Amino acid sequence: MKRTIANPHWINNARTVISAEFHYDDGRVAQATISESDVTNPDLVEIKAKFTDEQLEANTRKKIQEINAERDRKHQEELAKQQRKQQEELFAAKLKIFEIDSIKNSDNRQLKSKIRKSKSDVEAMAWASALLLDVAQKEAANTSE
Repeated sequence: MKRTIANPHWINNARTVISAEFHYDDGRVAQATISESDVTNPDLVEIKAKFTDEQLEANTRKKIQEINAERDRKHQEELAKQQRKQQEELFAAKLKIFEIDSIKNSDNRQLKSKIRKSKSDVEAMAWASALLLDVAQKEAANTSE
């Protein structure tokens, strides 16, 4: 069965192990790892006949770039996922804060706005505490009159 070899590249720094894809006419693709110590391996002989050392090095650099790009993409996805989670937690914290009757019914629009604009749950809680303190002081002033 006829086959073609694609993307042969080194997979270790010592340049003693080659990885390559073997594409067969029936559509199958096999990934093979070949040690240079097995000089009688027909796959290694064929790779060495069809590809120069420069081509192997170029394919290796390309493979390293692909691996690094994939690693960077996954890292960016993870950062975006963490950021979404933090935003969802912040939104949930703000909702809970505004469920507190004293805060919900307060007429202090400035502090309520500060809670809404908070960038973290700790900041939102700090502004909520300030608003609750303001409400408590107003209630104390009203009862002492």
